[in-house]
Amino acid sequence: MEDTSPYDELALRLVAELKGIGKALGPMVVNELRGEMAVLNELARADGPLSPGELSASAHVSSARVANILRSLEEKGLVTRSHSARDRRAVEVALTDAGRSLADSRRREALAGLASTLGELGDRDASELVRIVGRLRSTIEGRVEGASA
Repeated sequence: MEDTSPYDELALRLVAELKGIGKALGPMVVNELRGEMAVLNELARADGPLSPGELSASAHVSSARVANILRSLEEKGLVTRSHSARDRRAVEVALTDAGRSLADSRRREALAGLASTLGELGDRDASELVRIVGRLRSTIEGRVEGASA
């Protein structure tokens, strides 16, 4: 006889719902999370220029993918690459004014879309969703911290 938790079925349903959300959002989200917008967003959040390695780590994208993304963003005039003043061997990537403007604009659009979706849920359900997601994040962080200790 198998030991099953009363939460096993809920876990399966949650995974299915999250996959469904991912499928509904599709390629748009992939670019936001793993493509050019991910790199632009990381640069917009940074206090200054970042190295390609830092971008790779923070955007969770391979160094080869970051190199291709940076080449494309540079061709579009959204980022600049230059040698570091501290170490001429190191490369630093920074947003241009156009890159910052695009990142800021897309962030505002994403927040407006999310706010609209939360509005469709209604005050009570939207508040509960945010509260529950916060608890879930805290629980997961606690587990990760406990596993690495």
